[in-house]
Amino acid sequence: MTTVPQPLLLTVKEVAKLLRIHRPKVYDLIKAGTIEGFKLGSDWRVKRESIEKLIGEIPEDFFSSSKSHLKKLAANSADHVKLAS
Repeated sequence: MTTVPQPLLLTVKEVAKLLRIHRPKVYDLIKAGTIEGFKLGSDWRVKRESIEKLIGEIPEDFFSSSKSHLKKLAANSADHVKLAS
């Protein structure tokens, strides 16, 4: 079985999904210093390490399931575009 490499940085959306909170709360956690985040251009990134300090190790399947979910969304969108044509 192939393992999906875990990224060093997470998006705010990934953190919100992982912690099961809304995105504005993620920004609050960054501002409070509870988790380590920084701005990269106009986007924020959060260090995976700081999330793991907070909740423990992130399950390996979190990243593979979020990617497969995105692939399903893209496939469904493509199907809707074909139907609309």
